[in-house]
Amino acid sequence: MNGYTDKRSAPRLFLSGDAARHGISEWKLRVPEPTERVMYGIRADPNRQVTRVAPEWADEEWDRMGLRLRALQLKYPQVAASHASAGVLYGLPLPSGSMDGQLHVSVDDRNLRIRRPGVVLHRVSDFQRTNVFGHQLMTGPSLFLQFAASLDVPSLVMIGDAMIGRWHGPRLCTLPQLRGHFTSRKSVKNRRRVEEALALIRPDVDSPKETELRLWIISAGLPEPEVHPRIFCEQLNTAIRPDLGYVAARLAIEYESDFHRTDARQWNLDIDRENALEHEGWALIRVTSRTDRRRLERQIRAHLERAHLTH
Repeated sequence: MNGYTDKRSAPRLFLSGDAARHGISEWKLRVPEPTERVMYGIRADPNRQVTRVAPEWADEEWDRMGLRLRALQLKYPQVAASHASAGVLYGLPLPSGSMDGQLHVSVDDRNLRIRRPGVVLHRVSDFQRTNVFGHQLMTGPSLFLQFAASLDVPSLVMIGDAMIGRWHGPRLCTLPQLRGHFTSRKSVKNRRRVEEALALIRPDVDSPKETELRLWIISAGLPEPEVHPRIFCEQLNTAIRPDLGYVAARLAIEYESDFHRTDARQWNLDIDRENALEHEGWALIRVTSRTDRRRLERQIRAHLERAHLTH
């Protein structure tokens, strides 16, 4: 997911066999300086920097994964990052424990062999790739089906919401594209799991925490809330779209990170929004990571019962 971009420096990469063309002798290749081995046969020259575009949210793991992928693709341009490696480079909300420190790549060439420490090659029939910030990555729909082989339904929904949403920039794909690609594949591992996840993915979700909260509400046996219901507020002369809501019960639910508490401007905006919603006859439940979920369930259920929306 691209998001806003910035520019950063990165070492120039080259094949060890091309060292002479870069003014580096064979002797210099055998010492730590001036080059660094990224992986067997590929070197990085820290003294010759290139400027690369990256998403503003990119962290050290993104830089590290991207460097290893670009190095490998110097030797094997036909491969694309896949599985958790592609998830890192897209900025997807991967579940804890899904990263194994390996560089996972896929290819549709059944005869290709790559024997390098730290690289896992997957030979696949569902091979569709795209270029993102100079990285060859599996496309969103194909990557989603790869995740289905190992992730549970809530994790797939979270990734699907992120793929079709804009919380990290332009969407990777649309929900119809995810569904269409799934139905076009004759062989899909854990097909039932994918069907369950696709039925729960929603567009325009702003964050993984929103997804997690919505799925928890459903798991508690409550009706599914609407994502970002539109509420026109006379006091602000504009429409407010809370994270989740029940229009018939005039109940809005918002997940708030510590940023909402620590940033003075955001705090004041939140107060204005809450007052404007109250003026329109709406109640607002604010949820944080420390909210007691049993109490939250009772609160939501009480509002819905008053509106005759649940039993």
